[in-house]
Amino acid sequence: MRKRLFFILLTCSAAGVIFAQEDYTAKPEKKDPGEIKTLFAKGKHGKAHIGYFIGPEFAYTQFTGNKDVFLLGLSAGITVNRFLTLGLTGYGIVNSSQLLYKDLVFDSADMKYKDCNLFGGYGGINVEFTVLPKAPVHVTFPVMIGLGGLTYLYLPDDQDYQYNWGNETIDWDLFFVVQPGIRVEFNVVRFFRIGVGASYRYTPDLDLINTTSSAINQFNFNLSLKFGKF
Repeated sequence: MRKRLFFILLTCSAAGVIFAQEDYTAKPEKKDPGEIKTLFAKGKHGKAHIGYFIGPEFAYTQFTGNKDVFLLGLSAGITVNRFLTLGLTGYGIVNSSQLLYKDLVFDSADMKYKDCNLFGGYGGINVEFTVLPKAPVHVTFPVMIGLGGLTYLYLPDDQDYQYNWGNETIDWDLFFVVQPGIRVEFNVVRFFRIGVGASYRYTPDLDLINTTSSAINQFNFNLSLKFGKF
């Protein structure tokens, strides 16, 4: 009886040792739910929840008088949990030579009307919310809040359109601006995104000579390039 009991205990002990030595910590590899998906390459596992980016922006819009306006901008910021973006955005007019407003003001000294070109830009804080940011194609909702400045310059016939001290400032103004929008973004590769969308620029207090306060309240059509860690 003792030998039989001893044999049972020895067998159980050996089985316990073998069981204890087996590695049950190894698990089959599973797809990380946090993996970034891209259009042309499969992303690797990413565990960071704080990202950053920088990149140029291009926009087409119109000002009062059906003037075609092209804007060049730059945006930079950080992303929190891939859904929320906090950053800065700025735009400048790049075709001021074509923004000619004829007979804008009357010069009593020369007894003639002056043609003026419009120069300026705007920028501010950008807050952006992204829906399904890990998908190859996703939607973002940016809102920019900031300040801008516009200047009417009289350019004599012998002056180049570029701003210089020889040009006469007819009027200028600083204004508040809000620009909400919507954009569709494409994850081309892990560090590069392309976005296309539209936004609306609203400036409630623009005050320029012979110009309505709503002169630049208009839609923009945007193209953005983002480089960074998302």
